[in-house]
Amino acid sequence: MPDHQGPALRPTAPSDLGPDPEARPRSNPTRKELVHLWRNRDLLMQFAFNDLKHRYIGSSIGIFWMVINPIVELVTYTFVFGVLMSVRYSPSGGVAQYALFLFCGMIAWFHVQESLTRATTSITENAHLIKKVNFPAAILPGHVVISALFNQAVRTLILALGVIFLGGGLSGWFLMVPFFMLIQTLMVMGMAFFLATAQVYFRDTAHWVNAVLLAWMFMTPIFYPPSAYPKQLNILLQVNPLAHTVGILQELILNQRLPSAGAIVVAIAAAAFFFIAGFSVFAHHRKTFADLA
Repeated sequence: MPDHQGPALRPTAPSDLGPDPEARPRSNPTRKELVHLWRNRDLLMQFAFNDLKHRYIGSSIGIFWMVINPIVELVTYTFVFGVLMSVRYSPSGGVAQYALFLFCGMIAWFHVQESLTRATTSITENAHLIKKVNFPAAILPGHVVISALFNQAVRTLILALGVIFLGGGLSGWFLMVPFFMLIQTLMVMGMAFFLATAQVYFRDTAHWVNAVLLAWMFMTPIFYPPSAYPKQLNILLQVNPLAHTVGILQELILNQRLPSAGAIVVAIAAAAFFFIAGFSVFAHHRKTFADLA
């Protein structure tokens, strides 16, 4: 008799059910957030310019406060450390040379201090923006760092004029200063993203930042030359990324020579590490900001 049982049944292969949802590649939140920030770079710059405008608008001398404030602090620190305590940049240097040395370090420090202090609370203070759909949250800590970079650029130009009239003039190495300022900005921005995220979860972060910044300032060779560091504590100098950044700027501007290869490598490596780590933490917690901020 003919066989009427039909075709034999066979097990269903996974390919017959379509692509496995679990096997689909998951989107990388860090890459996604970075792309989102890049697409909104014009908005980032607009926030930075508005920040500068709102900070100085309405005052009698406006934007010149970004010059006057550091000069007042420079005169104060120079009087205390250079006159009263007789600290010298070099054995043969006078008060004018020490003032230039001090101002060079302070320029880098002001950028770090201003950026981290304000960026830490940038998310919690702008919760109304975070709750908006598709708002690029990275703009909030990012624009603070960019705004501080503008201040640093103005102060660097003032330092350049001071070196021309009070020091030995500038050399061609000064053209490399903007590059290392960007390297420093990358490092600071990574720290800013991390601290802004931490503040959302731990509201005491801002207080800890102020305390740590004070200690960090005095542990960095800003008021004294690196040679004054005790040899038994030299490891603290080597692992301090800001010490390398300050040293690079001093070499390029004051000593008119290329910094050591080791200092350059450490500065670039530190910038890459802090930015990748800080932005990754920010991106992975971005979705919780609207509920916690």
